[in-house]
Amino acid sequence: MVISKYLKKILVLVFIFSFLNTYTSYASIKESIKFNSITIEDGLSQSTVETMYQDSKGYIWIGTSDGLNKYNGYKFKYYKNDKYNKNSLASNYIIDIAEDKDGYIWVATLEGASKINPNTDEIENFFADENNGNLSNKRVCKIINTKDNKIFMATNDGLNIYDEKSNKFFRVLDKESDLPSQYIYTIEEDSRGHIWVGTDAGLVEFDKDLNKVNSYESTIGELDVYSIYDDLKGHMWIGTLRHGLFKINLDDGSVDNYTNTESENSIPNNTIRAIVMDSKEKLWLATDKGICSFDYKKEIFTSYKKEPYDEKSLINDKTRSLLIDDSGIIFVGTYSGISVFNPNSNFYYFKSRPYDINGLSGDVINGLYKDNDKTLWVGTNENGVNIINGENVKHLNTQNSEIISDSIHDITGFDNSVFIGTNEGLSVVEKNINNSYTITNYVEEDGLPSNKVRSLFVDSKGYLWIGTNKGISVLDIKNKKITNITYILDEMGVSDKFIRAIHEDSNGIYYIGCFLEGGLIKINPNTKEYKVYKNDENDTESISNNSVRYITEDLKGNILIGTSFGINILKPDTDKFQHYTEEDGLVDNTIYGILVDKGNNLWMSTNRGISRLSLEQETIKNFTVADGLQSNEFNGRSCFGDDEGYLYFGGINGFNIVDTNNIELSQFQPKIILENFEINGINREDISNTNLKYNENNIRIKFFSNDYRNTRNNKYFYRLKGVDYSWNLTENNSITFANLPPEDYVLEVKTVTPHGVESEISCINFTINPPIWKNKYALCLYWVLIILAIYLYRNKMKTLDRLVGIKTSELRKEMEKNEQLFNQVLILEQNKNNYFVNLSHELRTPLNILSSINQLIKSCLKDDMVLTTEKLMHYMDIMNRNCNRLLNLINNLIDYTRIENNSYTLDKKIVDIVYLTEETVLDMKDYVEEKGIELIFDTDVEEKVIECDKLDIERCIINLVNNAAKFTPEGGLIEVVVCDLDDKVKISVKDNGIGISEENQKMIFDRFNQVIDEASEQKGGSGLGLTITKQIINLHCGEIYVNSKLNDGSEFVIILPVK
Repeated sequence: MVISKYLKKILVLVFIFSFLNTYTSYASIKESIKFNSITIEDGLSQSTVETMYQDSKGYIWIGTSDGLNKYNGYKFKYYKNDKYNKNSLASNYIIDIAEDKDGYIWVATLEGASKINPNTDEIENFFADENNGNLSNKRVCKIINTKDNKIFMATNDGLNIYDEKSNKFFRVLDKESDLPSQYIYTIEEDSRGHIWVGTDAGLVEFDKDLNKVNSYESTIGELDVYSIYDDLKGHMWIGTLRHGLFKINLDDGSVDNYTNTESENSIPNNTIRAIVMDSKEKLWLATDKGICSFDYKKEIFTSYKKEPYDEKSLINDKTRSLLIDDSGIIFVGTYSGISVFNPNSNFYYFKSRPYDINGLSGDVINGLYKDNDKTLWVGTNENGVNIINGENVKHLNTQNSEIISDSIHDITGFDNSVFIGTNEGLSVVEKNINNSYTITNYVEEDGLPSNKVRSLFVDSKGYLWIGTNKGISVLDIKNKKITNITYILDEMGVSDKFIRAIHEDSNGIYYIGCFLEGGLIKINPNTKEYKVYKNDENDTESISNNSVRYITEDLKGNILIGTSFGINILKPDTDKFQHYTEEDGLVDNTIYGILVDKGNNLWMSTNRGISRLSLEQETIKNFTVADGLQSNEFNGRSCFGDDEGYLYFGGINGFNIVDTNNIELSQFQPKIILENFEINGINREDISNTNLKYNENNIRIKFFSNDYRNTRNNKYFYRLKGVDYSWNLTENNSITFANLPPEDYVLEVKTVTPHGVESEISCINFTINPPIWKNKYALCLYWVLIILAIYLYRNKMKTLDRLVGIKTSELRKEMEKNEQLFNQVLILEQNKNNYFVNLSHELRTPLNILSSINQLIKSCLKDDMVLTTEKLMHYMDIMNRNCNRLLNLINNLIDYTRIENNSYTLDKKIVDIVYLTEETVLDMKDYVEEKGIELIFDTDVEEKVIECDKLDIERCIINLVNNAAKFTPEGGLIEVVVCDLDDKVKISVKDNGIGISEENQKMIFDRFNQVIDEASEQKGGSGLGLTITKQIINLHCGEIYVNSKLNDGSEFVIILPVK
């Protein structure tokens, strides 16, 4: 501990709460209203706002002393007088505005009345002219549209009524009537349909037929009646010039008068320019010295005026007009523009007043705490602490006390002690029983890691946890001893020592929040275990941000962590975080404070307002300055919730209190007004249900909401049906579509207030027509042509497919035929090669024999050897047989060539085929039997004469018998049989030899093909014998075929015609 200002270590200061105390002053902490202003800098045509009116569409019409303004919350549209333009206002000095049943806007001016068509901006003027029965006076002071749609105009010379059929005005109350004066200030219709007329000489009540009911001469007298209001509760409120406010009880006719007195609870001024009543039945008056509210049940007036150095106060005390719009906010017309405020705010607003020494000492609020005596402690950034007890306020600072610093960062308390964290250390204020305080200061020398105390928390064991920018200390409140425990952070490996938040949950678990990206630390003092939670980009259930600003607990034991990126909800038994950020509807991601109300709703102060999160309903409501907040920006840890349900939030411009027990969220449902359409950059009045050309496809649509509470914070959504399947958020009050294709379109637009209330959906129907070459008739023609083309094409394709199919089939057959021919040629070529090889053997064998015999005979002659006749004859026989063999081979070649060249001729003669066959068989009998084969001839007819070439037929029979002999084993049998077939004859050569396979049977008659001995794989003959045989038979118009089975013999059959 240190001795502050060199006084003794512990100073006891006694502050006696009385008006005589020199240290202390008391004041009524007056609730403030935050006004927003609309001035000429925002686009208003002139500063003196005489009247205001909201039409049925939602526009605010503002009449000034220099022109009429049409306002939508974003921009102004001006209407003024132009002497060269008949379609302009009657005058620039606007006195009153009203709307008739058809939506026309009526404007009262100094020079007459104007009727405006708001859709076309066409203006018709009505002037004073006694000769044509028009207005009775050019100065029109008031316009009303009655319940039965009658337009009354009050002038300086009586009352006029509008006749729609003749489009003229007629005088109904003039000099001869019961008016006390023709100079009428105002008129009003009450709930019964009675017409009340206020003049410069008193008040008169007429029934709906304009029969006089009462003049109130005895109660109100000949006063200037400037404003009249029916509260619909049985009272008429009468505002006068210089004589205050009157209340008339319609039931008994009694009259009460309210005037300015020296009391703060009286009316601020006796000139009442306008009267309105809000939804909470609070009366609001516009006077020449500010505005005031009147709680007529308590008979208390509360004034609001322009305050020096407060730009959010009333813009000017000289007020001229009042308007309550559809959402319930109030517009105040003054000589300096318009002040706008929300009378239904749920937030009480308190701020400092530099000229008021008894008010708050500063606006930047850095700490809030309410002690056991219901005393509110309010810390400021540079002006110490304010101690508020009811209407009493005390300033605690370094100038009047021993508090260690005026720069406050956090305040909390325990029993009779209040702990104040400052920029220079910790101050402990202990309340004594005699209303005195003991202040004890702690700094680094006493055990603090740093003098910059940033967070305070009292745990369940009676310890004060002190978070600084360099670590943590713990104060034993009972023993007043501080222990620096920053070393535990080092043991955990935590380098971030800037401690911004500390909390102990209902289970005795401690949570510590590090401000400089150190994350969240969880410490279990029972098990000595700890855990550090940090953001993991790959884990969506990790903490959302490592900069922790606030920690608390909800009613269900969940840990609530405010970070620089939204709020995190941690269920201690899961270690998983649930996040809520701007994407989920929060007004801002930077969470400064979190308070929990009795319904377990979370209230979060941020950089851009306050968000209320309902965990059960999963809904978020946002509040901004338009709802009465001191500012959109709040300060870290500057919040407190008491046991009564009041929540306190401090910011940069004071602090707010919200009573969560009586929270009333506005259920006002705004509407969307579609006001401006641009087609290819050209304005159009309306495109709803309009047909556009194909090149009129660049569209911009502007709109606005009739919710003027927070126009620029409303969110607008749109959806182009058929194109968009979800709502699109637009950043401003316009939508642009470029190059829209021809189509029927329905555009839907809606708005959502910061409180989450959705407007009704506004729709626009429009059609972009296709060009003539793309219209439905052209498309029908195109479809017909396409279908016809497809039909012709398909027919053509079918024809082509059929022709291609036919050609393909022919080509396939041709290919198959060519393939067969190719294969045949290959086989033929192979057989030919084989044939010549065999032929060479066939020729060489007899030639070798002849050469050998020739050499033998020559040798015998040379050696004079004697050759016997018998031996010589033997040699001669051998030579003869081989010569015949050679001759036969050569003849076959010659005949084959002649047949191939079609030069082979038959020498046909009449021949007995039976005899020819028998003789041929007998000639071959010895040759066959020499091989050990039996040769048999048989016939079923003795004689059969046919016409044939005898030598060729004989040759064929010899070839067949030779072939049979070659492939018939020794002991085999060859049968030659002739059968009579009437006009044909059949010659069969059958053996019981090796037989022929089916494969070889198919090509046995092909040229150069050779019969193969399947057992020995030996080839027989030259390969032309059977070929020549077949060709000779073919030349005789006969046929030849073979019947055979492998290993079961063969039968060659020749069929010859008789002729």
